[in-house]
Amino acid sequence: MPVARGAPGAAQRFEFDVVVVGGGIAGLAAALGATEAGARAVLVEKAPLPERGGNTRFADAQMRFPHEPDEFGHRRYTADEMYDDLMRISSGRANPDLIRTLCDRAADTIEWLTGFGVEWEEGYPHTAGYRRMPKAGGQGLVDLLYRRLEGLNVPVSYQTAASELILDPDGTVWGVRCASPEGLVDIEAPGGAILACGGFQANVEMRVRYLGRFADSLILRGSRYNTGEGLTMAIAAGAAPAGQWGDYHSAVLDARSPAIECGVTALYNYQMGIFVDSRGRRFIDEGEDFRDHTYVKFSKRIIEEAGGRAWCLFDQRAYQREEFARAWRPVGPPFEAATLTDLARDIGVPGEDLLETVAAYNAAVMDGDYDLDRLDGKGTRGIAPPKSNWALPLDSPPYLAIPVTGGITFTFGGLRCDARARVHHTAGHPIPGLYAAGEPMGEFFYDNYPGASSVIRGAVFGRIAGGEAAARASA
Repeated sequence: MPVARGAPGAAQRFEFDVVVVGGGIAGLAAALGATEAGARAVLVEKAPLPERGGNTRFADAQMRFPHEPDEFGHRRYTADEMYDDLMRISSGRANPDLIRTLCDRAADTIEWLTGFGVEWEEGYPHTAGYRRMPKAGGQGLVDLLYRRLEGLNVPVSYQTAASELILDPDGTVWGVRCASPEGLVDIEAPGGAILACGGFQANVEMRVRYLGRFADSLILRGSRYNTGEGLTMAIAAGAAPAGQWGDYHSAVLDARSPAIECGVTALYNYQMGIFVDSRGRRFIDEGEDFRDHTYVKFSKRIIEEAGGRAWCLFDQRAYQREEFARAWRPVGPPFEAATLTDLARDIGVPGEDLLETVAAYNAAVMDGDYDLDRLDGKGTRGIAPPKSNWALPLDSPPYLAIPVTGGITFTFGGLRCDARARVHHTAGHPIPGLYAAGEPMGEFFYDNYPGASSVIRGAVFGRIAGGEAAARASA
């Protein structure tokens, strides 16, 4: 429950202009944004220093944003195209004001990050829109931004877990109470608190409660410290829950991945091959859409329809492509065999069924121009499920197989926020002094996910929240 300003119980009390909770991309952007706007900010991070960085440190940190073609990406991508993609992939359920703000502010935020010294390189190939990634990945990105905070003399308190909001009698948020190695600490801030501390993906109890009984066994891709306290303490103070609390971000992972904090162990080139289940049967249209528009929902179908484990199969026609290795991150070598019969034996799939599946698929492949950079229409005819694009016969041995499953990166449910990153009360009004950025924001993603839009969301709305809180502190 919230604590009243000045209430007893804290061993120490500190005052800043703005307090930021969480130290991934959203929290770092918030602290930098508040400091640039003239506020005295402090960042509290639940993790110890070596494990700082939230989910961002486990990510490639690829970012989708509007841009003209250049050395990092050959695709022209406008803010309107980005908006249309994000709204379509949410089936029109995403908050249009939030999505419009993200799309309109993304490119400027990239330039802002570049000004801090972020260096870029091209992202994964064959994607729907323009994207880049930091040369040093997510870990390098957060390390760089922490150095920038240090250069600006912004204090960071590690192993400091926010647990309750501090409220004035009128409901204004005036800071946070935290558990630290020195005991309970109250950090008061007239500009308020910015919640940038992730979803509840690392909290098994909340996963089962909101996602279902299967969710206790999901591989956790990101930080073990994202356990939902920011959401629960905001809701306890009257914040409105929003978004899809029963769904989550996932990816097509190597099933041999570590169970906790596995990072990037995904296959982002499955559209070059086929999926089969444990019976050797296809069950997904691998070419339904660009990979960055399908990998999240496909991974959940593996969980739901294939018993939690399937196989992704390739032949040498795919494997020998120059860009193939840039788009997969398995934790171990693939299974490899000279024949499909041998491959079936090695991976424990019924041989006759796999041979029948591949023969039917190969026979159904239509002629046409193969082009992974567009929806090429080179699909199959007469089989179910079809492969709508990028269909090539699987007939060039040796054959490869990777065991795949789904995992959990972050949760979709969050808090109702407006385009100024203000958190809203269940009564409909903004809660004075309470902001959110990144994963704690609801109403962005529903059922599916447009690739490379989470890190840029954290950066955009972290920066916005920092500026808003700084303005409040100086008012």
